[in-house]
Amino acid sequence: MVDGEFQRNESNPIFYLFQDSNHKMWGDLYSRKNVIGDHDIIMTATPEKMQIVKDKYYYPNNSIITVAGDISHKEVLKRVNEIFGDWEPSDFDPFEKYPIPEFEPLSKTEYFITVNENTQTPISMIAWHGPDTRNDIPATYAADVFSFILTQRSSEFQKNMVESGLALQVNLGYQTNMYVGPITLFLIPNPEKTKEAFAQLEKEIDKWDSDDYFTDEQLETAKTMLAIQDAYGKEQTSQFLHTVTYWWASASIDYYIGYVENLNKVTRQDIKNYVQKYIKGKPSVTGLLLSPDMKEQMGIESLQAYLGK
Repeated sequence: MVDGEFQRNESNPIFYLFQDSNHKMWGDLYSRKNVIGDHDIIMTATPEKMQIVKDKYYYPNNSIITVAGDISHKEVLKRVNEIFGDWEPSDFDPFEKYPIPEFEPLSKTEYFITVNENTQTPISMIAWHGPDTRNDIPATYAADVFSFILTQRSSEFQKNMVESGLALQVNLGYQTNMYVGPITLFLIPNPEKTKEAFAQLEKEIDKWDSDDYFTDEQLETAKTMLAIQDAYGKEQTSQFLHTVTYWWASASIDYYIGYVENLNKVTRQDIKNYVQKYIKGKPSVTGLLLSPDMKEQMGIESLQAYLGK
């Protein structure tokens, strides 16, 4: 089953762009951000290896049980106790016994080219190390709001990149993590204007901390969009379970409960601080996905040289 999932991912050229970017983003700790795992290691999995993992982390004092729907709390607690009541907790803290190593900060900006024969159009990915929920919770809210400002068609970013004809699509995203949340920008340039799209993107990023880069209305619209997204996510209990458990693992239940309230507190200055601390002028990893023919036609041997860096 896992092998089949892996093969489905491998059928998408963007998977390889992600893989190459993540190797440069996370270095020796790449495996900790590679959720799907290593194909070769997956194929060598044995019951004995699974038992080692189980004995390290699978304990009731390191888990959460979530049940959603038209339920009776008393009945759920009764059934949970009947099923899991004899599950012995560990006599140790897994994260003290097996401490999680810290990711090394990016020391320099890197460029790379990913070549895949199934690629239909050039696609670029730029990534930065962003805030996390251990060290800079306020910036995680600013990151989400800013990303949703930039997605708005009325934004200066979309007008200068997409409406101008330089790009077919561009968006910025941030993933909230407990250990270094990645900031990721996806750019699908107009194949006829790839170099020009990169040049304009650099100009846009340079303006992201300007006082007039977005309007008050766009700031409030972004907050509303995020609140609506959160509300929709609660309509399906199956989806809501995933949301709650994600935040429990990546931050805390309290973080999620106060999520929309704290989004609404984000100010223009908070966003400027976020951009200046994590994006503008900071080391990043930039990749470009091409087919062999595109690479030859564009005459690209080095992305860094192609962009004049």
